[in-house]
Amino acid sequence: MKIRVLIALSNMLFSRGIAGLLAADDGIEVVGIHKTGSRASEAVTAAADIVLVDLMTLYNDMKDGGGGKGKTGRRPRYLLLDTQCGEENIVSALITKKVSGVLRADATEALLKKAVRAVHGGEVWIDKATVKNLLYGLDALKQHKAATLTRRELEIVSLISEGCRNKEIAAKLKISEPTVKAHLNRIFGKLDIHNRAQLVTYAVRNEQLKGLLPSVDVSGNE
Repeated sequence: MKIRVLIALSNMLFSRGIAGLLAADDGIEVVGIHKTGSRASEAVTAAADIVLVDLMTLYNDMKDGGGGKGKTGRRPRYLLLDTQCGEENIVSALITKKVSGVLRADATEALLKKAVRAVHGGEVWIDKATVKNLLYGLDALKQHKAATLTRRELEIVSLISEGCRNKEIAAKLKISEPTVKAHLNRIFGKLDIHNRAQLVTYAVRNEQLKGLLPSVDVSGNE
């Protein structure tokens, strides 16, 4: 039985080109090219085993949850074409949209077909180059977040890493406890963490943040 693929990319010329490549394969059937800007009906997505999407069509045109079940009795699987989506968006798509694969836009024809077959077979497809970019990109994002902390916030992180409580931090920095709490809330927001334990773990694991932590100057002002 052929693998049924629906092409749903925001670039129609690109969609037609990929459709031509896939249609030339005896084991793949292109069941349609979705017109961007309109919601894909359950009947349309149900006709496919694989839906090839980009970030725009995934979020704007596809029904949440993947539409109805296909002829095989299962929902179609999404293969995301990475057209410079950005690492955060790719991770979000993998988690929230349950995308089953990510393929670089400059992938070869052979790799495209291999990805389609892998996703159809139940695998999660992410090529090595994308994995490397995700790892480097997320690391860079963490470093960027750490770099947004002010000197005072870094001093507080340093003291918390040493096991100091709010009262001790307030005494060392000659500020009030409410001010310490206000700084902590801003730190949590900037680093996207929720408690002191996560902050200590973040400080230990993040090499750049460890390099930024200052020796506390107890003569400083708020």
